[in-house]
Amino acid sequence: MIAEDGAVPKPYKMLFIATIAAVKRDRDLVAHYLRIARESGLPRDQAESAAVGVLISRGVVPHQLLTESIAAHYGDAVEVSPGDDGTDVDDLDIDASKAYFEKYFGFIPDYIELLANAAPKALEGYTLMRKVALAGTAMPSKYMELLLCAVNAAEYQTRFVMIHARGARRSGATESELVESCLTALPFAGVASWLPAADGIIQSRTDN
Repeated sequence: MIAEDGAVPKPYKMLFIATIAAVKRDRDLVAHYLRIARESGLPRDQAESAAVGVLISRGVVPHQLLTESIAAHYGDAVEVSPGDDGTDVDDLDIDASKAYFEKYFGFIPDYIELLANAAPKALEGYTLMRKVALAGTAMPSKYMELLLCAVNAAEYQTRFVMIHARGARRSGATESELVESCLTALPFAGVASWLPAADGIIQSRTDN
């Protein structure tokens, strides 16, 4: 199921696994699975979108591993102008930040409320980074959310699987797509990753 087309196309599954490998700091497996993704028809811009997603989610090192492998398999990047997501930096205050997350997830996560109350400027920066970076990628929001479900499944993070599964559902994902995406964590996290992933998917069936 992981290595073939299903509810989720094979190229995306291979990209999800390559991204998980980057999070796990396994350079060789990043290259292996990204090569399969490319050979299966994954466009460069989808791989580059995953690199942006992992930068926001897991930081610089996984991003660097993925971008190095993208360059190796697809060639040097062609610089393009970022898309305009309509964000006016001057208008991005606390209320606008909270409204963004409520629209995106269908609720305001408690960790966003904490930032709003304790470090409002940090929330504004966090929102700006997330909104501008994700809006500037070519990957459909459904697949970005499914990617983040897979990454969190590989790290046994029930809560964040649930949050991103809700986002994926709101972008049109089916339960079969959620399950297949989370199963891509198995090569790195073992069968033990399925229970927290399953719990997250089940919890995502409700809005709060």
